Amino acid sequence: MSHSVLPAPAEKAAYVRGMFDRIAFGYDRVNDLMTGGLHRLWKRQLLARVAPGPGEVALDLATGTGDLAIGLARRVGPAGRVVGLDFSAGMLAIARERPEGAGVDWREGDMLALPFPDASFDVVTVGFGLRNVTDLDLALREIARVLKPGGRFGSLEMARPRTGVMRAAVAAHSAVLPVIGRMFAGSGDPYRYLHASARAFTDQDALAERCRAAGLLEVAVRDVSGGALAIVTGRKA
Repeated sequence: MSHSVLPAPAEKAAYVRGMFDRIAFGYDRVNDLMTGGLHRLWKRQLLARVAPGPGEVALDLATGTGDLAIGLARRVGPAGRVVGLDFSAGMLAIARERPEGAGVDWREGDMLALPFPDASFDVVTVGFGLRNVTDLDLALREIARVLKPGGRFGSLEMARPRTGVMRAAVAAHSAVLPVIGRMFAGSGDPYRYLHASARAFTDQDALAERCRAAGLLEVAVRDVSGGALAIVTGRKA
C-alpha cells in the first residue's frame, strides 16, 4: 500500500494507529503551523457549543495530545470528571506528560467499542477523529449509547467548503501540508493521508443526518472558516 493514498478498509485501523504513533512527537507543533494556531480557537468554539458545566462527566474521543480533554477538565472543574480516549499509545504518551492534564483519566481504547456502560457521560466530544474510524455509523451509535439522557455530543471535523473560493483556498493549503510534515514531523506521508481522508469524508450535512440516524436529536451544523470545517452537535433523547 502506498502511504500517499488512503489505505484499504481492512488496513485502515492499523495504518492510522501507526501513523499517529509516528507523528505524535511533532503533532502539536505541526498543528500550530498548519492552522496558524487557529485550531485552538476552533476547539474552544466546539466546547462552547456543548457547554460542559461544573460537576459534569465528559469524554473526549480521539483525544490525541489532549487539547479538548484538558479544555473539558477546566470547565467541569474538580467536582467533575473527564476521560480522554485514544487508540494511539504515542499520542496518549504526549497527553500524559502535560501538567495541565493531570486530572484527566487518559485511556487507550477503540471508539468503535467504548469501554463504558450505557448512559455514562453528560458530554462527548471528538475533534478531527471521525474520519479515521472504519465504521462511522457504529462510532456514532456508540457515542449515543454512552451519553446520558439529555447529554450533548459535539464533533469538530474537516468539511466541504460551500464556495468555490474557499474550496480553492483549502486545496492550496493542503498542497503544502506534506512539506510541513517532512520538515517538522519527519515525514510528509501522514499529512497526505490526512488531506485525502478529509476529502473522502462525508460532508457536514450528511454527517448531521447520520447523527440523527444514530439516535441524536436537535442536531445542528455550524460551519467554521467558510465551511472548511464544521461543528456538528446533537443531544441524546
